[in-house]
Amino acid sequence: MEQGVATAVLCIVAGGIAAQVIASRFRIPAIVLLLGLGFLVGPVLGLLHPSQAFGPNLRPLIGLAVAIVVFEGGLALDFRELRAAGEGVLRLTAIALPINFVLGTVAAHLVGGMLWGPSAVFGAILVVTGPTVILPLLRHARLERRSAAFLRWEAIVNDPVGAILTAIVIEILVGLPHRSGEEAVTDLALHLAEGAGAAAVLGVGSAFLVAWAFRRDLVPETLKTPLLLALALVAYAVPNLLMHEAGLIGATVFGIALANLHVPGIAELRRFKEALVVLLVSCRFVVLTADLDLTVLGKLSLPVIALTATTLFVVRPAALWLATWRSDLTWRERLFVGWIGPRGIAAAAVAVLAGPRLSEAGYAGGT
Repeated sequence: MEQGVATAVLCIVAGGIAAQVIASRFRIPAIVLLLGLGFLVGPVLGLLHPSQAFGPNLRPLIGLAVAIVVFEGGLALDFRELRAAGEGVLRLTAIALPINFVLGTVAAHLVGGMLWGPSAVFGAILVVTGPTVILPLLRHARLERRSAAFLRWEAIVNDPVGAILTAIVIEILVGLPHRSGEEAVTDLALHLAEGAGAAAVLGVGSAFLVAWAFRRDLVPETLKTPLLLALALVAYAVPNLLMHEAGLIGATVFGIALANLHVPGIAELRRFKEALVVLLVSCRFVVLTADLDLTVLGKLSLPVIALTATTLFVVRPAALWLATWRSDLTWRERLFVGWIGPRGIAAAAVAVLAGPRLSEAGYAGGT
């Protein structure tokens, strides 16, 4: 058992960083090499089986890594940047998301042949673009500042919203049939307010605590980064005790609040956290790909392939074009942002949780 875990860690960490170095050297997207490496050491060669090596601890570990990624991403969301991005950010986060949800749900039902319930879960999972993919791409790509701001804000703000939306849809599908309508709606609203409220309060409170301590020089330089990472994990873990995926809100809010309090010394600490995020992102993509089952890939059907193509080439571009209609975005910006829509770790993790719950509730499309 110990040898299996050691081998897994070696393949994941060493292989992931090697892929990052090679990608940087030859100026190609690192995700291509990371996914290829995971597929090679996992399904092809059988050297790495993350689910077997780490057992039930794998998903919680992935969740904690996601928390650090969204926290670091939140640190990049300075509200002063909104002046440069303008109206586009609001449209991408407030208007495009519900349109994406509706179009994704309809596509899953009509193209994928899924029941309306699982279709709604599918649509909720895919409303987001993953910060675990977008942020590394933005670090390597030399994008025009406003377009980069659009993608960054959309990915980080919508990521926890998509997870919460998925949790709400699942609660409606699983819980409502067993209770009266008014009782179920009231319970669901209280549950949502409890989880999201606790996450927001904990995130903002942690940021003010850090600002207070740093400005009074109460924390030694060597402990500042460990303190931030510890608080980010607390802001993620505690709200999750109240509601599934509420922790993503806590970690994101903590990062955003900290960025906009303009705490002295935060800018210097970001370089270390960015390096840590690169390591975590590398490890996670290798883990996810290595955990793929070739028998599952062999069962891919025409409806699944058609739904994937529809999501890529119809749903995302159409939602972005509708949301940005008559906005101040140029047609080039609308075309570019509509084309860039990768999904990340959070979407995969939510899907892993959603499938079994729908299947247990009797929905055939859960699996």
